[in-house]
Amino acid sequence: MFYRRILYLGQFVAAIVLPTWVLIGRGLLDNDIGWEFLVFLVAAPFLSIGMLAVAALTFARRSVRSTRTVSWLDAGLLTAWYLAIIAYGLWASTTLAIVVLVLAVGAFWLAIWQFVRETRARWRGLVAGFEEAAQAQNDGAKNGPPPRVIVVTSDEDPPRG
Repeated sequence: MFYRRILYLGQFVAAIVLPTWVLIGRGLLDNDIGWEFLVFLVAAPFLSIGMLAVAALTFARRSVRSTRTVSWLDAGLLTAWYLAIIAYGLWASTTLAIVVLVLAVGAFWLAIWQFVRETRARWRGLVAGFEEAAQAQNDGAKNGPPPRVIVVTSDEDPPRG
């Protein structure tokens, strides 16, 4: 619970810190970086935007906001993703870049899937509540006394008939 709460609170911070770490780590640790630094300079904002999108989708879920913790699925995938980004800041390799990209896509789609699933369940509960209320009202109308009907006539218009 404590770890999931830390991930909940740290998602937006990680979206700034981890892409910055990749830039600084690659700049400090790689002597012959050359034009690759330009690629890192362009890719880091995209990584940050992706991390912010995942954080926003996760935060949009009511269960996450009410408990202030991410789910266990979120915790596992976010941990793997963050560790891969940290490792990529230390060692630039194509394999690590692919792992970071696959985990980013996985985290994004997991966040969407959980958001849609939770929203669908809440919507179905709302509709079921409306149906129960309407059914109770119909049952009460059938079993109770007949409804009172008040007829208002005007003196100016004679009744037709």
